[in-house]
Amino acid sequence: MQYIFNVHEGIHEYIKLGRNYPFPPPPTKRCHNPKCNKLVSFRKHGFYERYYYSKEYKGKIVIRRYICPLCGCTISYIPNFCLPGFINAINHIFEYIYNLFYRKGSINSVINN
Repeated sequence: MQYIFNVHEGIHEYIKLGRNYPFPPPPTKRCHNPKCNKLVSFRKHGFYERYYYSKEYKGKIVIRRYICPLCGCTISYIPNFCLPGFINAINHIFEYIYNLFYRKGSINSVINN
């Protein structure tokens, strides 16, 4: 499961600090696993990297993971400038859709612009 948290400092500061960024503390909440569903204090469980593509940055960013100590299910905290399941920034996605509807050329010309 993925949760979004606010990055007030901006994308450049988040990338610069990387694993040293002050991520939100581990949450205390019900586990999302239906077999567990207990109120637990999640523990830090490392990081993983994912790609992010925008005008400001193109490359990998780190994502913080937390784990349920009872069942082992994990959650990830994603910065607010990312969309779960997408590599591209939200403004790029809207720009692609807009250009797709109002395009003058081919779909490849929309993607390459």
